[in-house]
Amino acid sequence: MEQITALREGRETFRDTAQGTALTWVRTGAETDGEYSLMYAEYAPGITVFPHFHTEYTETVHLFEGTLEGRVAGQEVVLTDGEETIVPPGAVHGWHSAGERTLRFVLEVRPAHAGFEKWLVALQRMASDGLTHADGRPKKLSHAALILVESDINLPGPGRALMPVLRLLARRARRTGVARQLEERYWRTP
Repeated sequence: MEQITALREGRETFRDTAQGTALTWVRTGAETDGEYSLMYAEYAPGITVFPHFHTEYTETVHLFEGTLEGRVAGQEVVLTDGEETIVPPGAVHGWHSAGERTLRFVLEVRPAHAGFEKWLVALQRMASDGLTHADGRPKKLSHAALILVESDINLPGPGRALMPVLRLLARRARRTGVARQLEERYWRTP
């Protein structure tokens, strides 16, 4: 935690006060030549990350404080202080912040994924302008499609059938300038 605190110094923290989340990119793909990126995050009790999977990168979650409960590749996972889990590409995973304490954790994305870095920040900032529901989901389907597709966040099970439609909506959002507007307003390289 001391190393992460030192790495966070001078870096911007992106907050969603409605949901109770904060994230800081302490290493971006641009800084590591695409090898990995590293995000420090704090999630208030009760925050849920819906089941999803990635095809392009592995996530490693190292929990400093709190209790994280969920599923990774069909297996129940409960992490507490100092524990970690690795989520390989294709593994469906979802979790929530259980208990009374704020989750404090580091998420490593390997290899780095610029879209994931960008759209997580944009989503945090969009919340402050009322563009997301209280649980952090974008209110507009075109925004949700863009964020999911460009972050390599894929829906499992029956939701998987929606992915081709979401890809079309994301392409349309790019073509019509919606993506550019969101990027200009809510993203700048951390």
